[in-house]
Amino acid sequence: MKKEEEAAKIAEIFTGLGAEKNQALVMAKQLLKRSEQLAKEKKSTQVEELKKLLEVAVLGAQGLVKPPDDPESR
Repeated sequence: MKKEEEAAKIAEIFTGLGAEKNQALVMAKQLLKRSEQLAKEKKSTQVEELKKLLEVAVLGAQGLVKPPDDPESR
């Protein structure tokens, strides 16, 4: 899938959360870029990092906070 198509699909999520179409596309592109950066830093895949970032974004839109992944930090 091309980057523009990926961004459009992710923008649909943000639109569903209430963002305006143009802003949703900007946020989607930023999320894709950040997921790529994190994947390189953590030596993981972009898909894994994108999933984590989307989870945080969706929870944030609902006014919730994602609990830490580390059980000891709770």
